[in-house]
Amino acid sequence: MLISYNWLQRYFKKKLPPAEEVAEILTFAIFEVESVEKIADDFVLDVKVLPDRAHYALCHRGIARELAAALTWESDSQVKISQVKTTKLAPLVIKIENPDDCRHYIGRRVEGVKVEPSQNVRDWLKKLLASVGQRSINNIVDASNFVMFDMGQPLHSFDANKVRGAIQIRRAKKGEKMVTLDNKEIVLDPEILIIADDEGPLAIAGVKGGKRAEVINTTKNLILESANFNPILIRKTAQKLNLQTDASKRFENEISPVIAETAMNELSVLITDTAGPKTKFGELVDEYPEPTKPKVIKISPNFVTQKLGVKISEKEINAIMARLDIIKNIIPAERLDLQIPEDLVEEIGRLYGYDKIPTEKLSVNKNKTVANKNYYWESKIRQVLIELGFSEIITSSFRPKGEIEIEKPLASDKAFLRTQLSDQLAISLKLNILNAPLLALKTIKIFEIGKVFPKSGEETHLTLNDFSEAKTVLEKILGEKIAGQINDGILEINLDILIKKLPMPTERLNPSASQSLTFKSFSLYPFIVRDIAVFVPIEITAEKLWVTIEKGIGQEKNLLANYYLFDEYQKADKKSLAFRLIFQAPNRTLTDAETNKIMEKVTTAISQTGWQVR
Repeated sequence: MLISYNWLQRYFKKKLPPAEEVAEILTFAIFEVESVEKIADDFVLDVKVLPDRAHYALCHRGIARELAAALTWESDSQVKISQVKTTKLAPLVIKIENPDDCRHYIGRRVEGVKVEPSQNVRDWLKKLLASVGQRSINNIVDASNFVMFDMGQPLHSFDANKVRGAIQIRRAKKGEKMVTLDNKEIVLDPEILIIADDEGPLAIAGVKGGKRAEVINTTKNLILESANFNPILIRKTAQKLNLQTDASKRFENEISPVIAETAMNELSVLITDTAGPKTKFGELVDEYPEPTKPKVIKISPNFVTQKLGVKISEKEINAIMARLDIIKNIIPAERLDLQIPEDLVEEIGRLYGYDKIPTEKLSVNKNKTVANKNYYWESKIRQVLIELGFSEIITSSFRPKGEIEIEKPLASDKAFLRTQLSDQLAISLKLNILNAPLLALKTIKIFEIGKVFPKSGEETHLTLNDFSEAKTVLEKILGEKIAGQINDGILEINLDILIKKLPMPTERLNPSASQSLTFKSFSLYPFIVRDIAVFVPIEITAEKLWVTIEKGIGQEKNLLANYYLFDEYQKADKKSLAFRLIFQAPNRTLTDAETNKIMEKVTTAISQTGWQVR
């Protein structure tokens, strides 16, 4: 969130500390400030506002309140906007189809406006908007944008002469279309909330205005909108249409329905200053199906002491609360993040200063801890299998078929929860067998422990291949016969049933001896296997032969991904040594021609020693 230093200063009678110092104060108190940049005669702070505080802090007013609380200064953030003089204009009808979609909608007619192009917009307004990356459009749009960045409430203006009938806040009908302000045609559906009139869509609620009722230079009459929409609905719409806007960002983080009226008044006052002396304002038409009630959270000094571990006097607690505009336990409407007493304790703690809270060593727990039975035996089984040479795999819980369907799957082949592990292990087994030469493995031994989801309920299963030896060892260690289902040489066991029969653990698991491992990146490109068998004198070792093979490979050694001796036998006065060489390029597909050239060099190097390539 870009915050203008000059804009913040408007909230304080005292001169603010330098911008860098303001950034440090905010960082220490609540928000990380990622950068401070000088732009013309202003400084712009890039403030990292996290979702838990986005309700109130995605605006200059919210940041000003936090800065005032940190400085223990008074700010003008609570100054009430004066009301504009109203007159009787044509009736404005507003219809909310579903209060769950639209919690609050305020409309107002304005007549006789003079829309001024960008070059005629007041300099102070253009400068402040430019400081936060907003270009000036005209005095009406600029006024709306200013209020949004000032207090966090998005607003919109329609050309009243282009609106037919009542303002309707409803779901779109399937197949309805709308052209947005940036001239993109959008096909709508019933999952999208729109602002409409009797002729059809005017705007995508909370996201983007429409072209049909756009305010242009010849506009004379307006309908102003200040509303509050369901945050989940707005987020889904913005994502679905790939239309992330400054307005949608604020609505999807949820803002208080209460501030809609304040924002409408602020916008109206700003328009009186920019739209000409003949401007007339109608009364507010306020549709508020379920008005928000003031929230009260009570805490006591003892409760604060208990939670923070430090005694803070009631007088100091009250002073901190006052800095947060919390008077007589009434929470400001904007602070949707404050829900329970512990939330207030957190606020008190950060403004009191975490550095003032003494550190203490935790007391030693003398009670005997009880091991989790399922975790213990699952870990024990895992440890035994790894010691037997198995490798653990972890596969996706989603499948193209199953008994429990996912309401909104990530993809068509991930539409169900799995009911068994063995089918995925079979796929992994095939892939590992294909890569066995690269891994220098003669046999592939893999297992998986994971959740499956039949209709009867969630279960934990174990599946493994090459299970004959493993089954014997496990039965000996566990003291229980292992029963399971076997499909194509793969065993699947219901661990919940097995572990239920096992005793409660009386000891902690002893972890296997740690190994010093080094990560080596691997290539995603295909590998090529070449075997070479050589007759050598009996006294020649495999190591000595390999030195010669390496000499033949020479500069292409970086293409050798792996190698190993896979065959050895003696015949009369000589013996045969056979090496398997695996070639693979790190960033491209290696060709047979390249590999053949390397093997020719290897054969030449071996022949020069007098040894015979078979």
